[in-house]
Amino acid sequence: MTRQIRCLRLPLAALLICTLGGCASKPTTASGGSDLTRADEATVRRTLSKTEQRINQGDLSFVNVFANDAVIIAPSGPNIVGFDAIRALYADIMKQASMTVHFATEEVAIAGDLAYERGTYTLKISDKASNKVLQETKNKHVHIFKRQPDGTWKTWRMMVNSAAP
Repeated sequence: MTRQIRCLRLPLAALLICTLGGCASKPTTASGGSDLTRADEATVRRTLSKTEQRINQGDLSFVNVFANDAVIIAPSGPNIVGFDAIRALYADIMKQASMTVHFATEEVAIAGDLAYERGTYTLKISDKASNKVLQETKNKHVHIFKRQPDGTWKTWRMMVNSAAP
């Protein structure tokens, strides 16, 4: 049973990681050029870069990038709804596995209190005890950020799919 849960959770981990993309290899902006829009875009990218660092350090606090009402739309499983469910999933995964991720943001656009980010990510999940690689993947993703009352940007909605042709 533990093996079944683990096998199910690893693809979900790959899905969830994509929400945090932010290290742009080809920075583009689909939004207007106002100073506020550029500042918001830079803030979103910085937030995601810090999140990537936390993931790679094994720091569970990276989940704080999710809004309380976040929804992760999973391609091969049920949606993960709410911060508590997302945090519980990652806490369970990180007990047994380490993750190394790299995000390549291709586009960020700001529209008022919403922003979207589109790109790709690579993810390697390894067993902590043996260092055996359990999964390596490259996927495409889109996620939507929502500006919070305190002015921060948090992941609100996210979707991922395969980068394979």
